[in-house]
Amino acid sequence: MKKLLTHIRAFHDDEQGSMSIELLLVVPILVWVFLSTFVYFDVFRVETNSIRATIAIAEMFSREDTVDPVFMRNSRRVLRELTYEENNPDVRVTVYEYDPSITNANRRFRVVWSEGRGFGPRSTESLRSLARDGRLPVMEAVDHAIYIETRTQYDAPFNIGLGPFTVTNLEDRVFRQDLVVRPRGGRLCWDPDTSVDDDEICSEP
Repeated sequence: MKKLLTHIRAFHDDEQGSMSIELLLVVPILVWVFLSTFVYFDVFRVETNSIRATIAIAEMFSREDTVDPVFMRNSRRVLRELTYEENNPDVRVTVYEYDPSITNANRRFRVVWSEGRGFGPRSTESLRSLARDGRLPVMEAVDHAIYIETRTQYDAPFNIGLGPFTVTNLEDRVFRQDLVVRPRGGRLCWDPDTSVDDDEICSEP
């Protein structure tokens, strides 16, 4: 019995291998923290790129007087290059005008034309909802304004296992950006077919 107690006491006091066990417990946590930090920085990088790319696309359209389907298609390609997307991101351009003579303030904004790649066309009703939310700036009656929308997909390089919490689940996210810009020439027309003359859309249908 005394010999057994001696062996138990020796086993209890033996500290050999404790560092290996601690390392085995700590390393997975350190790896998880490192990958989580990388994903968080990466997701903010992608979001920042999507904001900058949307501004660049808006600047492109603001410099034009008339755009066509080729210009729309190329703008989507530019957006893909600026956001480092493997697949085509989505873009929608809505040109609208303002009519101060209409009594209902929410109905003074009218869609002139709307074209999207990946999005559907924006309706007048959805434009009015933006007006109700106060998201459309005041403008002159003779001017156009351009509402740019983009949508990019983010796929995390690592599954960091933060789900199912919605706020911290960064594995699949969609970044939607939008802004309003004024055409430098005052108006922006849409030419659906460059081979046909006088078919440009420059005012509300």
